[in-house]
Amino acid sequence: MVDFANPVRPSERIGNADRDAAVGALTQAREEGRLSPVEFEERVASARSAITWGDLAPLFSDLPRSVSAGGGRAGSGPADDNWGSSRALGGGWGATIMAFVPFLALGLFFIAGFAWGGWAWSWLFFLLVPIAGVIIYGPASQQRGRR
Repeated sequence: MVDFANPVRPSERIGNADRDAAVGALTQAREEGRLSPVEFEERVASARSAITWGDLAPLFSDLPRSVSAGGGRAGSGPADDNWGSSRALGGGWGATIMAFVPFLALGLFFIAGFAWGGWAWSWLFFLLVPIAGVIIYGPASQQRGRR
């Protein structure tokens, strides 16, 4: 669901389907008695002329979160783009790679231990986990998450 009141990327441009979803959420708020007819008309006019997600946020700031999140369609906005909005380097792909790194380290640990005839140095493969974490979720992750 789209959270119009708290967009993930407020400067990103929106499309007609997103504007229609916002009008749908405002219609739901009017039907619940949260908006007067005059307020509803003003907000719908603003929603129809919105250019970015940030333009829609003030229209939903005083409405309950369920109203602002309930009117949209699934996958219609930045809050639903979980695959691309990850703070990991590479978005969803980076997060997926990070999830597999511990299994890779464990496999290399056993392969090295059995194949090279000793376990003395095979534990070093477990250092892949924090190294990958620093690379994928490193210091620039805060800036990546704001885009």
